[in-house]
Amino acid sequence: MTNEINNNWGGKREGAGRPVGTTKEITRKTRSLRAFDYEWDLIREFTKVVKKDKALAIKMLSIKD
Repeated sequence: MTNEINNNWGGKREGAGRPVGTTKEITRKTRSLRAFDYEWDLIREFTKVVKKDKALAIKMLSIKD
């Protein structure tokens, strides 16, 4: 014997979910990598440069030691 109680929990409801237009058409893919703490600090700083000034990031990569 089952006691069915309809309390409107769960399921599809009008107005529920993400609002229309809040997602972007182009998104960055999530990537993962392993790095030591000092490497991660360098990576974080470089990603800031890449996101703000791609030309500078390309120039930085072309510089040789």
